[in-house]
Amino acid sequence: MTSSPPGSHRHQAHGGSPRELLELDAAVTGAYLDEAITLIRAAASGPPATIVDVGAGTGVGTRALAAAFPDAEIIAIDGSADMTAGIAGAGTGHLRAVTADLDDGWPQVGAADVVWASGSLHHLADPLAFLHTARAHLRGGGVLAIIEMAHQPRFLQSGLDDRIEAIMRAKGANAFPDWTDTIIAAGFEMRGRHSVPIVVAHPTPTSRAYAQAWLTRVRSGLADDLGADDLATIDALLGDSADSLRHRPDLQVQSTRLIWIATAER
Repeated sequence: MTSSPPGSHRHQAHGGSPRELLELDAAVTGAYLDEAITLIRAAASGPPATIVDVGAGTGVGTRALAAAFPDAEIIAIDGSADMTAGIAGAGTGHLRAVTADLDDGWPQVGAADVVWASGSLHHLADPLAFLHTARAHLRGGGVLAIIEMAHQPRFLQSGLDDRIEAIMRAKGANAFPDWTDTIIAAGFEMRGRHSVPIVVAHPTPTSRAYAQAWLTRVRSGLADDLGADDLATIDALLGDSADSLRHRPDLQVQSTRLIWIATAER
């Protein structure tokens, strides 16, 4: 799961399913997944037997964890049956998908060695209560990894990017707190807070598709908030002229992920 674009908890791409934009985001900015997994390995007391991905979304993190820890059981939890069905359909023998509302507490999945929450903790009604529960279900020496998107993706490093970011922050996007104090209050030992900048300096077909999908969703979700000039600019960017996202040589994706790593004391 990643931070939601305006107008919906779930992403929606241009003419496609919610899954499409999440998958494009992972394809373009997914370098943070390797960084988070490296940090988990460094903090873990040993090879994990069970990893729980809370708020798994389309299973981007789930698949990365399954590839990195082939001997572990990976349990992907999400409140959407459509999402968990997609994960289960693409799963392997050591991957299990569970549909559950995390606001109701810890699902019936047993204990874990790693709890992974990517872009999901800030959606919970009571994150501290959930972290208390997660701590109670982590084995001694287990690892908690929380990942958040620090800001909306930027594509042209322009005033339009700035105005979109300002509007979305006013609407609550990326408004989560620094989770450090909450993690400590839940009984974890903090191991570090890491900022992972991601820059795709040269456009690719995938980064162009990502920019189009994102701005299409922005165009729909912020139609009542953006000025007429900005809406006209977005329409041009989504068109097929020489200045559109399809053709601009200066398209550059910039994103940042924040990663918190903590452990459960033995």
